[in-house]
Amino acid sequence: MTKNRTSLLLALSALALLTACDDSGNGGQTSWLDWLKGKDEPKQQTMMLTLPSDYIRETQAGNYLAGQFAQYRGDWKTANKYLDKVIQVDTANVELQQRAMVLAMQAGDTNRALVLARKVLEEDDKNLLGLLFVGVDQMARQEYAESIRSVTRMPENGIADFVRPILIAWAKTPDKNIDDEMLVASGPLHAYHALLIADYLGKVNDPEKYFVNVLTGGAADPHILEMMADVYARQDNKELATKIYETLITQAAENNMTDRMDRLKAKRDNPELGKAGRIETPAQGAAEAFYNMARILFNDQSDESALVFARLSQHLNPSKADTKMLMARMMVRTDHPEEAIEFYKSVPAGSADYDEAQRSAAELFEKEGKIDESIVYLEQAYAQTKDIDALVQIGDVYRRAERHLEAINAYDRAVSELDGKVSADYWHLLYARGMSYERSGNMKKAEEDLEAAMEFRPDHPYLLNYLGYSWADQGKKLDKSLELIEKAANLKPDDGYIIDSLGWVYYKMANFEDAVTQLEKAVELVPYDPTINDHLGDAYWQVGRKNEARFQWARAMNASKDDKEKAALELKISDGLDIKKTPVMEAKTVHPEEPVKR
Repeated sequence: MTKNRTSLLLALSALALLTACDDSGNGGQTSWLDWLKGKDEPKQQTMMLTLPSDYIRETQAGNYLAGQFAQYRGDWKTANKYLDKVIQVDTANVELQQRAMVLAMQAGDTNRALVLARKVLEEDDKNLLGLLFVGVDQMARQEYAESIRSVTRMPENGIADFVRPILIAWAKTPDKNIDDEMLVASGPLHAYHALLIADYLGKVNDPEKYFVNVLTGGAADPHILEMMADVYARQDNKELATKIYETLITQAAENNMTDRMDRLKAKRDNPELGKAGRIETPAQGAAEAFYNMARILFNDQSDESALVFARLSQHLNPSKADTKMLMARMMVRTDHPEEAIEFYKSVPAGSADYDEAQRSAAELFEKEGKIDESIVYLEQAYAQTKDIDALVQIGDVYRRAERHLEAINAYDRAVSELDGKVSADYWHLLYARGMSYERSGNMKKAEEDLEAAMEFRPDHPYLLNYLGYSWADQGKKLDKSLELIEKAANLKPDDGYIIDSLGWVYYKMANFEDAVTQLEKAVELVPYDPTINDHLGDAYWQVGRKNEARFQWARAMNASKDDKEKAALELKISDGLDIKKTPVMEAKTVHPEEPVKR
């Protein structure tokens, strides 16, 4: 990270815009940042104990504590609701009004945040957050002169000094009165916005100037670079645009981001596609600035602060898909799946992120155990966009729910949409369908798909392991099975499930001593997997270590959640291992890595 980027991150993550509400003259009361982190000092507790006497004391304290607890959990809507109850009683408490203003913004209640901001400014006309919130709202209303006055009045402060030049520049674009050189010299993110402003005004002179300042300042994340490439493509600087696109395509390929890679290739080959991302209003430009800052904070794990900037971006440009996607990821990370789903569902059709948003929403439905809702949502998404990945995901949802015949049907539909020819881009489809065939008992079809997938990924350890173990568990093709699993074990020597497979193929080959060696290693790597413990118990029994065998079977029984498995294990513990009548625990999975494009 460069020095300039570090300074930017420190300014944002310190969130001086929140601590500024303290104004260093509050007599030692809790700072905004401390409050946001839940570090209330004793004086704040005293304030809560000296509230007016015309209400039930316990109720107000309960509301305050409930709000604080919700804030600890990142539940901004609930925190806002409880604090709102407190300030309705203590209407003269400016500090509480300030706190409620922030929580209302984080909760997405922008109108209330603005009402509170104006109340705060009546008591403190230099309040940084109040001025910022109001200035942003004035920008959204196209009240540019008023917005400039509000932003200019913000007191000197790290974040205020950082954001002020960008906001003022965008507010001045209707008059075309921009000091481009000053903005470029202010920092890398400022140089980026200077380029966007030049593009908005119609002409980019000296295009390399912006690019060099952004790169050397360390602000060139993939989103910013793509936006810059789009600008250069629109401005007929195809050479520079192509270089940036090529760099981003390589990065996307390395990170298995197929959708992004395809989009970048399309833009590289057709500059007209870049026009869709052009900023059309000053408010959209300011929204991009707040999105940039929110993204930096999100990547720094500072979700509370990032959410404030993301909400401001959303207020300025409600349809901005980037902001919706970012807030959805925040909600996922703070364990608020329902809110994340709503953000994903709100991403507008036709945006570059639409397909990913639909699939991400469906994934959250699945994680919440709402399998049928996930399937319905994916079917709707496919009907709208004909996104083959949505069909593949339908198969994956069914497969993970062990509804394998339905999974196979979905995978077949995807293959049909590919005209029956599965390319390297969809090798994972063969892997996934092969697993469902194997789990549904059609080993012939499973082998066909898994071996076809291996033609594309001959060194994929989990694919090698899955096919090898499937053969070993049936006692067939043991030499080939050993070859595949040994290769997988060499690629992933610390994966306990692959080592278990290696031990199990030795067991099936009646090489019990080597089986014990490998299975002991597998148990060390994965101590409480019932299948691995069961396998080791079987191997111990075969080499005469019967007490140890019963111990491993007992561990397997304690770890198992399947009644049939427990019954089989109980029989082994009681009677020992009789191959003719005692079932060996079936490995319902070999813990394969989820098939993904790679």
